[in-house]
Amino acid sequence: MKDIHSILKPWPMWKRHWQKRQQQNGRRLQYIAFFSTILFLAIPYGIINHVVNWMDISRLDPVTPLDDAIPFIAWSLIPYLSLYFYYPAGALMSPKDDVSRIQMLMLHQVLFLSSWAISIIFILIPTKVHIRNHIPEDIRAGEGFWGFFYGDIMHNTDQPWNAWPSLHIVQSLLIVLMLSHWLKPQQRDKTILALWIGWLMLAISVLTTKQHFVFDLVTGIIVALLCWQWLLKPAIKWSESEAATEFTFEEQGLHPRKDET
Repeated sequence: MKDIHSILKPWPMWKRHWQKRQQQNGRRLQYIAFFSTILFLAIPYGIINHVVNWMDISRLDPVTPLDDAIPFIAWSLIPYLSLYFYYPAGALMSPKDDVSRIQMLMLHQVLFLSSWAISIIFILIPTKVHIRNHIPEDIRAGEGFWGFFYGDIMHNTDQPWNAWPSLHIVQSLLIVLMLSHWLKPQQRDKTILALWIGWLMLAISVLTTKQHFVFDLVTGIIVALLCWQWLLKPAIKWSESEAATEFTFEEQGLHPRKDET
């Protein structure tokens, strides 16, 4: 098959952990990949979010009548926060064979690359999510049960920027697509259906929590599908090919064999 770009193949930073991948009941590499999301996703997001908030310059207002029509639903914070279960799932639900481990690493690399590229948009075209003013004033002020979570916690840690494309959508959709790929051969149709129902609730919640515009949701879906089609699907095909079986690039020290568990 056609070779893939070297940036999609496992990066050298995984080498030491790949060589010890059978440790921790065969989950060492998955644990490392999960914790890498803190270093390569969470920390850059937080820094950029606060820098753009300090700049306080909004260059785009993508609000539509639909944004005004969508109601604020306080309890939708629960599916909104479910994003933070997707990160460990994207690592720990990977099957413990070497082909799946390679795919898991590729998933994380695409998550990193897409998020870094989107971060450039956050900086160059900052967009303030001003529809937070649709939230009742007492909740924004931190009063009551939901006010504690919205006004005191979320709005203080996640400033109203980093809007589009929605990383909430890009990252979660890519992870669900990969999880579905892993679960399909196991004929776990009910689990796959539950994943997609959960993701749909998350997608709706970015609007009903007033964290994002409809524009952010749509552009997030588009970016995720493009990344899946152009980056991850070719990478998956490569990982399952003879080329991957024979992959012995010494700098990486990766020697995937599907029969090794």
